[in-house]
Amino acid sequence: MRPHPSLVVPLAAVALFAAACGGGGGGGAKAAPQSGKAGAAGDNAASPSGPPPKKVVIMVDTARTEVMTTGQTVQQVLDQAHITLGRYDLVKPVKSAAPADTIKVTRLLSELRTTTVKTDPPTVKRKVSSLPPFSQKELRKGKPEIRIVQTAWVKRKGKKVKAVIFQRLKQKAVPRILGVGPESGAGGDVARLNWAGLAKCESGGNPRAVNPAGYYGLYQFSIPSWASVGGSGKPSDAPAAEQTYRAQLLYKRVGGRWQGQWPNCGRFLFS
Repeated sequence: MRPHPSLVVPLAAVALFAAACGGGGGGGAKAAPQSGKAGAAGDNAASPSGPPPKKVVIMVDTARTEVMTTGQTVQQVLDQAHITLGRYDLVKPVKSAAPADTIKVTRLLSELRTTTVKTDPPTVKRKVSSLPPFSQKELRKGKPEIRIVQTAWVKRKGKKVKAVIFQRLKQKAVPRILGVGPESGAGGDVARLNWAGLAKCESGGNPRAVNPAGYYGLYQFSIPSWASVGGSGKPSDAPAAEQTYRAQLLYKRVGGRWQGQWPNCGRFLFS
C-alpha cells in the first residue's frame, strides 16, 4: 500500500528534532571531548602559583630586620633580603635548612678558634678539732672546671676585637676541702707570759714586719726557726694568732731558754 504523503513529513521533522537535541550515538561522541577540554582549562586556572609569603626576623649581630619572604631555605630568605654572607659568618639555622621564625647571622672576621679552658677549683676550709692548732690537711682533692670555648675576631664599634662566640661546660668544678686545726694558742703556763710585750719590742706589734736581715712578723722569726715549729711560708704572712702560737711552741722547744731566740727583747715576757 502506498503511504500517504501527509504521514511522511511529520516523521522527518521528528528526526531533525532529535538530532538537534543531541540524540543518537554519533552526536554524543562528538560532544564529550569538547566537555573534557573545558574541564582541563578549568583545572589549570585553579592550580596554586606557590607558597604564601611568611614573616621572618633576621638578626645580623644586633641589627634586626623583618621581611616577608617565600624562600624555602635560609639561603633563599637571605638572598631575597639582599643579605650577603662573608667568608667566616655563622648562620643559624644552617643555610640549607628550612627557615625558622628567626634567622641569626654573626659576622666574623676570622675562623673560629677552639680552646679548652681550665679554672682551678675553689677551696672550702673546714674546721677539724683533731688537727694540731693552725695546721692544715687536704681532706678532698678538687677538680677544675673545664670549658670548651670558641673565639674569633669580630668588629665592634668600629674596632677589631676578639670575642667569645660559643662556650660549653665540659666538667663542673668540684671544690677542694681543706681541714684546718683550731686557731688558738698553746695554753698552759707559757700562755700567761707577756707575749704582747715581746711583740712590741721585736716588731712594734706589727705582724707584717720584715727585717732586711731575714726576720719576719711579730716575734721576728727566721725562716728556719719558723719551720722548726711547723710554720710554712713566711711568718709575716701568717695570722697574728698563729705567730703567737708558734712563738709559744718555740719557747717550749728550747726549754724556756729565751735568750737564744730573743736576746734583746725576751725579758719583756716577764714584765
